[in-house]
Amino acid sequence: MTTLMPIGVFAHATRLSVRALRNYDRLGLLVPARIDPGSGYRRYSLEQFARAGLIRRLRELEVPLAEIAEILDAGTPDEVKAAIKRHHDRVAARAAELAAISGGLDSVLAEPTRWLHVYERVRTPQPIARLTIQTPLSGLAERIGPAYARLFAALDAQGVMPSGPPGTRYRTDDPDELSVELFVPVDGPVRDDGEIGSAELPGGLLAATIHEGGYEDVEAAYRSLGRWIAERDRVPTGPAEELYLVAPGPAVAPEAYRTEIAWPVTA
Repeated sequence: MTTLMPIGVFAHATRLSVRALRNYDRLGLLVPARIDPGSGYRRYSLEQFARAGLIRRLRELEVPLAEIAEILDAGTPDEVKAAIKRHHDRVAARAAELAAISGGLDSVLAEPTRWLHVYERVRTPQPIARLTIQTPLSGLAERIGPAYARLFAALDAQGVMPSGPPGTRYRTDDPDELSVELFVPVDGPVRDDGEIGSAELPGGLLAATIHEGGYEDVEAAYRSLGRWIAERDRVPTGPAEELYLVAPGPAVAPEAYRTEIAWPVTA
């Protein structure tokens, strides 16, 4: 039996918004594997992860939806390259990225799905210091480093020590309008300065997996969690989280990064 997942779980696992998935269904770019005839609820299969990931990657590079349809339906590599070349000519500043897509489309489509080990852990409530940023997913890498520097500088000025690794929680699932909460577990009270504040990381059951290395292929971790949740009929009870066990830094090579990706779920 094919494992199907509701649109909310598929949206989290692919880092596409529910709104975008409904639009892609309407346009015929990514049609649900099954639509319940009574309720109209959309359900997606594991086999659709690859197509969803390709659509998301092309949209990040501002490829118009009409040309994405051409790329997805292209019968030959030459047709794929011709569609991408038209976009390349209009957006000269993105030439290097588009050339990389043109040369790598075949390998992306042929890349096998990689599943990571998923485990459960129970977390007790933790006091945290937090800072929230608003950014599209495409700009997150540029914003997150300075934001963490601001957060740690504020804690140092207040004499508050971190009590665990830093993390993020994704408060929204729309890649064009992300609300990202940066947090650090702390060992004492944090004074609210209008940007930095205190809160509590809720306790409960987490489904989690470990992503090792840079973040170019972090989707494998989210896909693995999405499959695990769907196969066990679990329901996410909070936003997705990333815990930076070995965080990026000037003296840390990307291959040494170690990140726990987790979702609070029902038992």
